[in-house]
Amino acid sequence: MATKPRGILFDYGGTLVEEVEFDTRAGLAWLLSRAVPKPDEAQLADIAKHAERVSEEVAERRDTFQIETPWSSLTRLIHDASGTRFNDPMADLELQFWNASVKTRPMPGVREALQEFHDARIRMGVVSNTSFSQATIRHELSKHGLADLLPVHVVSAEYAVRKPNPLIFEAAAGLLGLPCHEIWFVGDRLDTDIAGASAAGMNPIWFSPHNESGLAGMHLAVSSWAELARMVREAAMD
Repeated sequence: MATKPRGILFDYGGTLVEEVEFDTRAGLAWLLSRAVPKPDEAQLADIAKHAERVSEEVAERRDTFQIETPWSSLTRLIHDASGTRFNDPMADLELQFWNASVKTRPMPGVREALQEFHDARIRMGVVSNTSFSQATIRHELSKHGLADLLPVHVVSAEYAVRKPNPLIFEAAAGLLGLPCHEIWFVGDRLDTDIAGASAAGMNPIWFSPHNESGLAGMHLAVSSWAELARMVREAAMD
C-alpha cells in the first residue's frame, strides 16, 4: 500500500477522460475556412503534402526525444510554408481547431472520486503530453465539470519536455507545493506515466481499466476510479 498522499497528479487522456473522436480533417477544414484568402484546390493539395512531412519529421519524433512541439509551432511550419495566412490570434485558432476535431467523455466515476479527494483536502492536478495549450486542456475538462477540481494543469506544450522526462513531473510537484515523495501519480501508460513518475520519486498508480493482470503485479494498479478512491481512503487510515 502506498503512503497517504498529500497530493495526486493525473494523466489526462485515458485516465481522466476517454477520447471518443480525434478528426484532424475536420479541424483542418475549420482552420482553412479562416484562411485569408481561401486556398484553392492546388494549394490544398500542397498543404496536405507538407502537413504529412511536418508530421513525419517533427510530430512523430516527439516521444523519441521527449521534446514537445506546440500546436502553434506545428501549424506555422505547415501553413507559413504554403503561404496560408490567418487574421485570428493563434490561441483562438487552436481552441476552435480542437473543438472541431476532438470529442471526449469522462471516465466512469471520475467526478465523484475527484470531489472526494477535494473534500479530503488533497491537492490535485493534471500532467499531460500534448501539443495543445493548458487553456485548451482546461477547456475540455471544464466541459465535464472537472477543471475546477484540478487547479494545476501542466501540459508538455508549455514545458518543452514530455513524459517520461522527470522534469515535467518535478514542475507539477512544485506547482502543487509538495515534494515528489508525498504525491501519487495516476496514469494509464507504463512507458510514460508510471516510468516518469517513478523516476521523479513519486508514488505511481497504474490506472488499468482493462486490468492487464499479467503486468499488474509490477506496480500498484487500479481498474476503476471507485477502486482508486477506495485505495486513497485505506491509505488515509494507515
